Amino acid sequence: MRRRDFLRSLPVLPALSLFGAARTKITDVRLVRLKLLKEVGTYPDWVGGTRYSRVGGGSIVEIHTDQGAVGIGPDVDPAQIPQIKNLLVGADPFDIESHAERLSTMPSTGFRGPASVEIALWDLVGKLANQPLYKLWGGGREKVPPYSSMLRLSTPEERADTAAKLKSEGWQAIKYRCSFQTMKDDIRLVDLTRKAVGNDWGIMCDGNKAGLNWSSTRGVPWDFTRAAETAKEYQRMNVYWLEEPLPRYDFDGLAELNRLVEMKIAGGENNRGLHEFRWLLEKGCFDIVQPEIMLLGPTLLRKIAILAESMNKLCIPHVGDMRLGTICDLHLIASWPNSPYIEIFNEVPIGDYTYPFSIFEDPPVLDKQGFFKVPQGPGLGMTIKKELFENS
Repeated sequence: MRRRDFLRSLPVLPALSLFGAARTKITDVRLVRLKLLKEVGTYPDWVGGTRYSRVGGGSIVEIHTDQGAVGIGPDVDPAQIPQIKNLLVGADPFDIESHAERLSTMPSTGFRGPASVEIALWDLVGKLANQPLYKLWGGGREKVPPYSSMLRLSTPEERADTAAKLKSEGWQAIKYRCSFQTMKDDIRLVDLTRKAVGNDWGIMCDGNKAGLNWSSTRGVPWDFTRAAETAKEYQRMNVYWLEEPLPRYDFDGLAELNRLVEMKIAGGENNRGLHEFRWLLEKGCFDIVQPEIMLLGPTLLRKIAILAESMNKLCIPHVGDMRLGTICDLHLIASWPNSPYIEIFNEVPIGDYTYPFSIFEDPPVLDKQGFFKVPQGPGLGMTIKKELFENS
């Protein structure tokens, strides 16, 4: 058969959806409220603040296109929606780098800011490409182990009992807030837990000293001596990392502490910008950087992870919002070689992780081996339950 005849005999294939998707335009940005279905309860965190556990409630942001695709992301400050529309309506959603840069110039509103919009943009891109985000970001793992992050101070005895129960459920690790009045109790917390779970189970400890106003926001302050003595004791008990033992801008103190111990020192949830993480890593402050996706967005987190990898360091993001932001963290971590865990708030029983995840049709659930499966649907791979929408 001649070549021209062979080519004529081939079936006519539709154009690849990705090529068509690349020409799509953003038509609207909306804030959509979700119904509050249940108030589970409240509990005090490690500094005496009140944490709320709910099913439903809050809002999500939606980015609509002229092809009907809709990307979803975490809550956004309603006052910023007009400015976000001015930035995005009429634009190509695939221009993520440009959008992320322009969104980053908007005023920060904490966990309800521009980073939420960038997450929605990535969800939209994944849907247009018909690929889960972790695949678009290079693939890698289909399962990621979460660690159970504790928020109450409680007592060493109660915490040790909780750790033993979590281990029996399949969890691979726990993280404590260590802000007792005395170093003796901070050490006793880990000592009792280690006796309850054995030496082959992960324990992490968080000093929460990155804030500048210790007295009102981060409990009992530590000076360098207490941080160093605590770190040495935790190292002796096989603690995997000590998080935020000193203020986030005490680069010299953090670097000196890191030189004193072999145990990993972690931090970075309050730091901003690629430059700050470069400084922290170059000075040797941290073995593990923990950027917060709800403050920085996925584009910057990917750059920080690469920067950390180039220096043989780990990148384990801060928890996110325990809804769509945390799901985005899950995709990011699955695509990185230098991120062994995902942080999950799981202050059982009232603050069980399943409550915030219950807005999803098919949420991640801990399997018997202690892993979350990465969502396989396009984009974030998550669908909000229909009954949560106000007009349902």
